[in-house]
Parts: sequence; C-alpha cells; structure tokens
Amino acid sequence: MGVAEAGQALEQIRSQTYRPGELDIDLRNAQWLEAMRPEPVLIVRAQAEAARTRMLAALGEQREFVSYVREWVSKAGPDHYDEHLPRLRDWVGELRASRM
Repeated sequence: MGVAEAGQALEQIRSQTYRPGELDIDLRNAQWLEAMRPEPVLIVRAQAEAARTRMLAALGEQREFVSYVREWVSKAGPDHYDEHLPRLRDWVGELRASRM
C-alpha cells in the first residue's frame, strides 16, 4: 500500500529522520496484499482511505517541499495510478465481458 508508505515517509521527512532508499516498495506492497487478502473489501477500502488521509495530513505538515516530498507524493499519486491503469482497464474489460 504505497500511500501508507508515503505517509510514513512524509512524516519522517518532516521530522528529519528519513533515509532514502531504505524501503522496498514492491516488497511492502506484496506484504500488504497478503496481509489484506483474507479481509472483506470494506475493510481493505477503509484501510486504504485511512492511509490516504494520513498521507495528505503529513503532506500538509511539510515545512518545505524538498525533492523527497515530491517523489513520494508522485509515487503514491499520479505515477502510481499511471503504472496500474493498463491492468485496471483490462480488468474493467474482463468484468464487462463476464456480464455478457
């Protein structure tokens, strides 16, 4: 859940405890997927929304927008969405096809 990591990274940046390159985001996403797999969709969605809220709050507390802040916001936002759009489009097509 990249948004959760972004929130944490932004809090670390603000408190000057951030160390770049310390987090393997793909590994963390895989761990989140496995941890959340047995949970109902409503719980997963609530977790995702809470993580996004935390990230936005941490973003609002930034004193200055250093490069690390921009990188994390981009990773959790537009770049992240761009990365997943092709698969999401395929999935929507699969859902539509299964209804026919």
